[in-house]
Amino acid sequence: MRSMGLRARAGQAALEYVLALCALLVVVGAMWYLVVAARKNVVRTESLVSSDYP
Repeated sequence: MRSMGLRARAGQAALEYVLALCALLVVVGAMWYLVVAARKNVVRTESLVSSDYP
Protein backbone atom coordinates (compact mmCIF):
# COMPACT_ATOMS: atom_id res chain seq x y z
CA MET A 1 0.00 0.00 0.00
CA ARG A 2 1.37 3.38 -1.00
CA SER A 3 0.81 6.33 1.27
CA MET A 4 1.60 8.98 -1.34
CA GLY A 5 1.21 8.76 -5.07
CA LEU A 6 3.46 10.31 -7.68
CA ARG A 7 1.27 13.40 -7.98
CA ALA A 8 1.33 14.03 -4.24
CA ARG A 9 5.14 13.86 -4.20
CA ALA A 10 5.35 16.25 -7.16
CA GLY A 11 2.96 18.63 -5.39
CA GLN A 12 4.99 18.45 -2.20
CA ALA A 13 8.21 19.21 -4.10
CA ALA A 14 6.60 22.19 -5.81
CA LEU A 15 5.34 23.46 -2.45
CA GLU A 16 8.81 23.11 -0.96
CA TYR A 17 10.32 25.08 -3.85
CA VAL A 18 7.73 27.84 -3.38
CA LEU A 19 8.44 27.99 0.36
CA ALA A 20 12.19 28.10 -0.28
CA LEU A 21 11.69 30.93 -2.77
CA CYS A 22 9.57 32.86 -0.25
CA ALA A 23 12.21 32.37 2.45
CA LEU A 24 14.90 33.58 0.05
CA LEU A 25 12.86 36.67 -0.79
CA VAL A 26 12.38 37.43 2.91
CA VAL A 27 16.14 37.16 3.51
CA VAL A 28 16.92 39.38 0.50
CA GLY A 29 14.34 41.93 1.68
CA ALA A 30 15.84 42.01 5.17
CA MET A 31 19.35 42.47 3.76
CA TRP A 32 18.11 45.26 1.48
CA TYR A 33 16.51 46.99 4.48
CA LEU A 34 19.80 46.77 6.40
CA VAL A 35 21.72 48.21 3.43
CA VAL A 36 19.31 51.15 3.17
CA ALA A 37 19.54 51.78 6.92
CA ALA A 38 23.35 51.67 6.76
CA ARG A 39 23.40 54.13 3.84
CA LYS A 40 21.19 56.56 5.77
CA ASN A 41 23.51 56.27 8.75
CA VAL A 42 26.56 56.94 6.58
CA VAL A 43 24.95 60.01 5.03
CA ARG A 44 24.00 61.32 8.46
CA THR A 45 27.53 60.74 9.78
CA GLU A 46 29.12 62.39 6.73
CA SER A 47 26.93 65.46 7.13
CA LEU A 48 27.87 65.73 10.81
CA VAL A 49 31.58 65.34 10.12
CA SER A 50 31.61 67.76 7.21
CA SER A 51 29.57 70.46 8.92
CA ASP A 52 31.26 73.69 9.96
CA TYR A 53 31.53 73.23 13.68
CA PRO A 54 33.07 76.25 15.39
